[in-house]
Amino acid sequence: MDQLSQRQPALLMKMRDMRENLSRAERQLVDYILENPQKVITLSVAGLADASGVSDATVVRACRKLGMSGYQDLKVTLAQDIVTPLQSIHEEITADDDARAITAKVFNSTLNALQYTHETLRPETIEDAAEALMAAKRVAIIALGNSHAIAIDLQHKLMRLGILATCYTDSHLMTIAAAGMGEGDVVFAISHSGSSRDVVDAAKLASMRGAKVISLTNIGRSPLSKIADICLYTASKETLYRIVSLSSRIVQMAIIDAIYTIIAIRSEDSVEGFRRIEHALDKKKY
Repeated sequence: MDQLSQRQPALLMKMRDMRENLSRAERQLVDYILENPQKVITLSVAGLADASGVSDATVVRACRKLGMSGYQDLKVTLAQDIVTPLQSIHEEITADDDARAITAKVFNSTLNALQYTHETLRPETIEDAAEALMAAKRVAIIALGNSHAIAIDLQHKLMRLGILATCYTDSHLMTIAAAGMGEGDVVFAISHSGSSRDVVDAAKLASMRGAKVISLTNIGRSPLSKIADICLYTASKETLYRIVSLSSRIVQMAIIDAIYTIIAIRSEDSVEGFRRIEHALDKKKY
């Protein structure tokens, strides 16, 4: 067993260290979290309170005593801790691996990333994102680098739904677009790290102008998620041989597909719109 797999998650270690300084109810809550960390990341505040036998207020109070801004902060931090050190989402690829081993590990990484993201996603957040996009006067999708393909895919899907969406993958253009955003507009910002300076700065500018910001990042606190109104998270780990995030792209597209499907089902004009688009595209085929 290597050093990484032996390491205890920082948040769980902190809970053990602080346990004796907590109230009886808070200790009861912490004990439940320590015994069921994977289950906790899928529970709401009320769900955790019921499962551990404490009140909602105790959950919120305990989160703050542990240094978290709230329960969502605790869930994100806990998920980040257990997904990486405890749950080996990715078997590290080595220079000695042959094509069969590399293929198996890459596919396994993608499957695990999909599974863990699904477990940590909050359905109500997907719902919020879909509703925000449906209500938007216009949508600006901003992304750079490896996120470019995801941004284009989102624009394509939203346009098929009749939503006015424009993708910006140039740092100057996204800043110009953000400066023109306002109330009723939505910025959908995509960044695996959540730390891409140009994307964060453009999203912040749009937010200051009154636009709603939806972020799609890897799980954990980041400059982008801090300023977003709606935070969507993937849970993927990349190997040392990956200079860009790979498995996260598949998960990002799955999240976008879920949002697209919700909007398509709820849009009264979607079926007629699909037919109109397909008819127009028929001329592009032999």
